[in-house]
Amino acid sequence: MQPADDMVRVVRLGDGSLRAGRSLPGRGAWLCRGSAACVESALRRRAFERALRGPVGVGAVDGLKQELGYPAGDSGTSVPESPVV
Repeated sequence: MQPADDMVRVVRLGDGSLRAGRSLPGRGAWLCRGSAACVESALRRRAFERALRGPVGVGAVDGLKQELGYPAGDSGTSVPESPVV
């Protein structure tokens, strides 16, 4: 468990893209804020697909990383023990 301010809610839109936002409608998954490594770990473990109950492509994750302000190819500096998704 982490404080809500340390988390980002992610939803999958109808076109398969991912968006971050607490008030977006639909099923959501929670990620640790400020860690591209957390996003990479969720992708590698297929956690997005399980949590959001639908297919999520690498392109959708790249778009999410761009939206969250992570540089392309950045795997982050902090690796959480257990990403929350």
